[in-house]
Amino acid sequence: MTAIEPHIKKLAAIAYGEASGLNDADEIAGIAYAVANRARAWGNKTIEELLAADPNYTYAVKDGNARYGKLIHAADEEIAKDPTMSLAVEGAKNAMQKKGGDPSGGAYWWDGVDFKTNYKKHPKVRDGFHFGNTAHNIFSVEESAVDVTIYWKVKNKKTGLVVNSKVRGSYKYVWISTASHGKTIFWTHDPEYIAATGGKEFR
Repeated sequence: MTAIEPHIKKLAAIAYGEASGLNDADEIAGIAYAVANRARAWGNKTIEELLAADPNYTYAVKDGNARYGKLIHAADEEIAKDPTMSLAVEGAKNAMQKKGGDPSGGAYWWDGVDFKTNYKKHPKVRDGFHFGNTAHNIFSVEESAVDVTIYWKVKNKKTGLVVNSKVRGSYKYVWISTASHGKTIFWTHDPEYIAATGGKEFR
């Protein structure tokens, strides 16, 4: 049996740990793909570099997540005997190699059950989000819209003050869903938000 490479094991553990207990193959693989997608988009970072750049990206690696701990500390032989952990490793390999299709739909982020239980305080509700497909609304929550207009800034030559100039763009949503599997919704940034702010799709 070929040894599991450390970065593949790390990614598999994240996907296994962040996924629900349904052990849904597309949910697990989708999370692996979302992480790999973001690492690739963010200057082809390694998984460790991505986590260092965004320490709050996934809490499974630092909050005592039992499933994450189970896989990350398991011997390769143990993983091979466990169908779901094996799925996670296979999903991680495919995600890193861009094989097998992307169940996340090109996502960079995801949310689990806490999106429903913490809905009123959830950052995406504050930012504004909508579903790319109504089928993604697995928790039966209401979409949240904002009304933001971004202006180009110019310096007034007489006063030296920076003031608003022409409208750069406007948006109602920061987030748009790309897929849902198991108990996970996958997300990326809404194109109008990116156009209005000039932000990066992976930040």
